[in-house]
Amino acid sequence: MGRHALLSASSSKRWLSCTPSARLEEQFQDEPGGSVYAEEGTAAHALAEHKLKKALKRRSKWR
Repeated sequence: MGRHALLSASSSKRWLSCTPSARLEEQFQDEPGGSVYAEEGTAAHALAEHKLKKALKRRSKWR
């Protein structure tokens, strides 16, 4: 899995309330295997990318 965004939308409530928390979080590694929710989000992003590329008639590397 790729690296998660520093200022992700999913954690915006936290980092908008406590700006340094975004950098502090970098010190901790993600859990091995992630979570079911992370896996679902990753799959949703991959599907959305595939559908967008298909709509634009561009090559897609769908699984």
